[in-house]
Amino acid sequence: MHQFEHEDTQREGDQADFTGGLTLPGADGKVVITWLLLAINIIVWVLMQLVGGFLNQDVDLLLRFGAMFGPLIATGEYWRFFTAMFLHAGIIHLFFNCFALFIFGRLVEGVYGYTRFTAIYLLAGLSGGVFSYMFNRTAIAVGASGAIFGILGALAAYFLVHRNTFGDMGRRNLTGIAMIAAINLAIGLLIPNIDNWAHFGGIAGGFVMGFALAPRYVYELIGTPLGIVRQIVAQRSVGVRWLAVPVFAVLLVVSVWYIETDVSDTQQSQILVVRAERLLQDGDAMGALEHAERAIELDSLSGQAFYTRGKIMARIGSTDRARSDLSASLRLPGLNPSQRKDAISLLVSLP
Repeated sequence: MHQFEHEDTQREGDQADFTGGLTLPGADGKVVITWLLLAINIIVWVLMQLVGGFLNQDVDLLLRFGAMFGPLIATGEYWRFFTAMFLHAGIIHLFFNCFALFIFGRLVEGVYGYTRFTAIYLLAGLSGGVFSYMFNRTAIAVGASGAIFGILGALAAYFLVHRNTFGDMGRRNLTGIAMIAAINLAIGLLIPNIDNWAHFGGIAGGFVMGFALAPRYVYELIGTPLGIVRQIVAQRSVGVRWLAVPVFAVLLVVSVWYIETDVSDTQQSQILVVRAERLLQDGDAMGALEHAERAIELDSLSGQAFYTRGKIMARIGSTDRARSDLSASLRLPGLNPSQRKDAISLLVSLP
């Protein structure tokens, strides 16, 4: 795909594929970041298979590699907003995201240039993560789809900015992109285990950043041997519009801060369970016990809280309480299959 404006430099004379024959500047055809992102996604997936076993979609493996999980983020692991963008829960998930990135990434990078494309991709992905965290605080989320919806939003913003420049062709492209986005969002609503909030956040973030950073074109009259020709020329600099990048980043940080000031008792209980597990791993059984008991006070129906306290009781030699808590954890909701299996094994092993 041709690149209309590359790193704010001006070139002329190349044809664009989707502009109805308009001659646009900057079409040198170089695409760098899209290929790099594809390589990173594939390499990370391969590393996960090497560590966890081929086609392993284990939740613990995803968490080890940096999946988003609200209670862990609330304990300060904010880097998960970034790392989750490069993780995928299975080869099919990876394939569809890489295919979409291959199609739309090259197009958007060609339009915006690799610096602006990188900013749009990353901020849209982070925006999707923040939306997911806001509305799915207990779910484990991975995938590049938020960022990919973001580049689709940026492409829509591009054609919106240039709806008059490109005329009917531009408006048709804008309508087509809106339909593609709407269909994919609708599919996400119908299929279970799809993080739709990440999609909404990604496309919104991509549209906002794409609108701010879209290359601006002007018409110039060029003298040729055949007469005066009207040609589209790109403005040389994004200029002050680059301020949209830090402003948007600050808004994301403020949003995360606001989310964490509005935590329910159930969510706070989950955070305390995570902290108790960390303390238990570090050998601080009494500190872990304090967090686990507080978690049960906040949510007396949390199977994970009872499971964690049961492990602590077994560690400190309180066999009867360990047996009681582990039995309760098996009756209550919240345990994943691995925790349920571990709770049963621990119960059987108690004297």
